[in-house]
Amino acid sequence: MRISIDRLHALYASVARVHGARDEEATIFADGLLRADMRGHHTQGLGLLPYLDELYEAGVMHFGRPIAVERESSATALIDGHGGSGHVVGKKAMDIAIAKAESAGVGFATVKRSGDYGMASNYALQALDRGMIGISMSTGPLLVAPWGGRDAYFCTNPLAIAVPSGERDPIVIDMATSAGSMGKVVLAARDGKRLDEKAVVDGEGIYTDDPLRVILNVMDRESRMSGALLPSGPKGFGMLLMVELLSALLSGERDWLGERPADPTGRAAYYAHTFIAISVSQFQDPAAFAAAADRMIATLTGSRPAQGFDAVRLPGGGAAATEREYRANGIQLRDEEWAMVERLAQKRGIPLA
Repeated sequence: MRISIDRLHALYASVARVHGARDEEATIFADGLLRADMRGHHTQGLGLLPYLDELYEAGVMHFGRPIAVERESSATALIDGHGGSGHVVGKKAMDIAIAKAESAGVGFATVKRSGDYGMASNYALQALDRGMIGISMSTGPLLVAPWGGRDAYFCTNPLAIAVPSGERDPIVIDMATSAGSMGKVVLAARDGKRLDEKAVVDGEGIYTDDPLRVILNVMDRESRMSGALLPSGPKGFGMLLMVELLSALLSGERDWLGERPADPTGRAAYYAHTFIAISVSQFQDPAAFAAAADRMIATLTGSRPAQGFDAVRLPGGGAAATEREYRANGIQLRDEEWAMVERLAQKRGIPLA
């Protein structure tokens, strides 16, 4: 089905207000989820909404919690999110990083005691919208085993980087450092599809590409698992560890002295983020940099494809094309996702007309 941008934004804002959000917070929350949908990442948009509703209802995160800067320098900030809304905390923390980059050239903000902040690239794009390079990363619920292991010690630890261009679509990476995001693994299980690689480990400690051996409820975006997700090989595990170190440990969210007990939803989680904004103008003339990026993009996308490929594609291009199509024609949603939202709206007394 298709839904209008305004209708979906209003739905998100209504859910936020049910949980006590003021108008500014409701707008930030709705903007973040909508941007994920607009770029085709529905597992971080509409598909994430029932899980976020559960977190707010259980008191895992809250609207109306002001952030506090505990330490700062001209270029850095350590921020306490006070258990606030991940989307609101993330937006305000990246605002701080951007402000520091405007004066110092680079802004680096790390956050502890936050919540699920949704799509990682939402915050990298926030810096990109200001003409800066943006970097965003996060930790969260324990879902991923170490490479070679079988027990979950990490989140999927997403990493996003957005770099300005000129006339061409900017290069934007948004990736789980696990072999697959939780949302995509659940979708594969729901559709009865195998994964592209052995991306999960089952309850017997066997690495497999069959998500149904691990996912217990295919209709739950954050399903309980019999087993764990896996990193994308040793290199992916290295990236996952770096996100853990630069977010959870650097912020003080996690010290590895002992495992945190499960929260009221039954999940153990460490919600920490790191945001970096880099002012291109401190290194190069922004117009010259954008022109060089455009030439690189044009050269690569115009180069000869190998056998089995129809073109050379760059990260971010597909999401940008999806956003243009959705702006013109409305947002395409899966029927079962909308059915879940209808149940949520009925539960919360939110009209969908």
